[in-house]
Amino acid sequence: MARKVLFSFSYEDVKNFKSNVVRQSWVTQNGEGAFVDGSIWETAKANSVTYLKNMIDDGMKNTSVTVVLIGEDTANRRWVNYEIVRSFERGNGLLGIHINRIAGRTGRTASGDNPLNRLGFEVAAGGRKIHFYELVSRQWQVYDDLPTINNKQSNTLYFEDSFWNGNEYGKFYRFSDKFVTQCWDMDTGYSNLASWVDTAARQAGRT
Repeated sequence: MARKVLFSFSYEDVKNFKSNVVRQSWVTQNGEGAFVDGSIWETAKANSVTYLKNMIDDGMKNTSVTVVLIGEDTANRRWVNYEIVRSFERGNGLLGIHINRIAGRTGRTASGDNPLNRLGFEVAAGGRKIHFYELVSRQWQVYDDLPTINNKQSNTLYFEDSFWNGNEYGKFYRFSDKFVTQCWDMDTGYSNLASWVDTAARQAGRT
């Protein structure tokens, strides 16, 4: 089953071709792909925050999985973080893929922080709200771009009997505690990407 996927990445990894390796692999093997080119955010920076959020929300329509391509500077990108939290809210599956070991245009490899390690959430003790946080200067702070959402009951496993059951109310989690990160090079991404995406979709109840 071909799935619509949003690829979330830093524009720097478009310029150095690293993100294109993964995106083109998806299109080649599946015949279709859904992603919003990071250059859109770069050219739209002069617009309002509301405008940019609306652009991202539109880009997510009809997608079931968000794949975060983790390069050298991905964790420092405001709109990558928003795509992650917004994906969580709308019930997308989430998957991280390290692309640091892809040589890219210059042949240079470099490590970078995983944004899933630097974003967190807490289901409120009563179970009705979910609060989001980000790690800033080694301190957890309220995530201002989307601080709180309702823990609504939906038709997906997300809010019924997968992650957010009563045993987890009142607990804090990093996104990386709940969502898997793979390495494109060491985990043989070209052969396994479709399987990773399908697993992330099923985890979110996206059949």
